[in-house]
Amino acid sequence: MLAGLPGSGKSVASDVAKIIGIPVVTMGDVIRAETTKRGLDATSKNIGMVAVDLRAKFGEDIVLRKSWPSISDALAHYPLIIIDGMRSSAEEEALIELMGKPPQILAIIASEKARNYRLIERKRSDDVVDKSIDEKLGELPKHDAISERDTRERGWGVESLLQRADFRIENEDSIDSFRTTVKALLEGLNCTD
Repeated sequence: MLAGLPGSGKSVASDVAKIIGIPVVTMGDVIRAETTKRGLDATSKNIGMVAVDLRAKFGEDIVLRKSWPSISDALAHYPLIIIDGMRSSAEEEALIELMGKPPQILAIIASEKARNYRLIERKRSDDVVDKSIDEKLGELPKHDAISERDTRERGWGVESLLQRADFRIENEDSIDSFRTTVKALLEGLNCTD
């Protein structure tokens, strides 16, 4: 399980996994697909609303359960897979029930400042759109969108997953350094000898 707050580097870690042949199931794809199905634009507000609505109607583990067919298929063919975007203990418990054993948790940790900068730079439709920068201080302002997403995901229990992680990678340095660290860890975990 790959866990981290928005902008921590989960997508980069997932990309590294794919490059070295480890399948990735991205749980956020379920929410983005449901948002599109409802005829909504893929904005942070709409995606957040759909995520909250699905969990309220069908339970805190609904995203994991909707992801299970892809997870199960990957587990049938590979010794190691990445489940990107686990956000709650309820999702972890559902995975344990379905898989029959507890997964390992890889936490990606980054400061709010670093995460905010990344969300602005990556320009994904569900990320922050306010790109103003306080040039005098050279710091990024605190944006409502990141605060809203952090609050929502913390409410689901992502911090519990981060605290209980089997592995932790700090992502404050260069992207190349982060990729190297992720690659080394995943190659070690994927070794079947």
